[in-house]
Amino acid sequence: MTEDPAETPTITLTEDRDGQLIEVDASRWTQDALSMALRDVLSQTSTGVSIWLDHPSEEIDLLLGRLGMTAQRDLFRMETSIPLGQRTEIATRSFIIGQDEEEWCEVNNRAFSWHREQSGWTVELLKERQKESWFDAEGFRIYEQDGRIAAFCWTKVHADENPVIGEVYVIAVHPDFHGLGLGRALTLAGYQHLEDAAVTKAMLYVDADNTPAVNLYRDIGLEVQVVRRLYQQHNQAS
Repeated sequence: MTEDPAETPTITLTEDRDGQLIEVDASRWTQDALSMALRDVLSQTSTGVSIWLDHPSEEIDLLLGRLGMTAQRDLFRMETSIPLGQRTEIATRSFIIGQDEEEWCEVNNRAFSWHREQSGWTVELLKERQKESWFDAEGFRIYEQDGRIAAFCWTKVHADENPVIGEVYVIAVHPDFHGLGLGRALTLAGYQHLEDAAVTKAMLYVDADNTPAVNLYRDIGLEVQVVRRLYQQHNQAS
């Protein structure tokens, strides 16, 4: 009998801004097999490698500890079906390539000044993302107020998943416009855009300790489906 490739456990090794990155779903592995596979992959990487692991546990934490890795932070993958029960009438526009890059970077970096991964975007990095096959300027929703970008919701369609799933990839509100309910409104606007694109399943990732955001997304209708944990080598853990 031929094994279903979708059920075959895999480990992905890629590069990001901070170096080499391993991604793995622990639920598809026995602990012994995962230990051997990670040892093999780690032996092929340089120092500074990070691991994003889905479905962590205390046993996995101990296993990664023996491999020189320390748990750093958790993300929640929250999901729901769309259309959502809540709606927004806020007017957004699509991102304009060649016009919005510099101001978007300024808004993003102000909004995420505290965030290791999402801060520090440059126009050059944004242009690199625009070359990705999934990039769609129509799905990059911009809200303007007083002639400025006040908030945005950048969506992403995962066409390789079955069913196709739409993600709120990045969402932020400029600090000057906090307290106006724009976080909720832009999240809804993003999912309404995905609904218009005939997407019926929605998701996003959020830091597990960002309680206000988690509560907002739960109120909108999303629920935690997967915990994703970041591990880093002991000598790079902060």
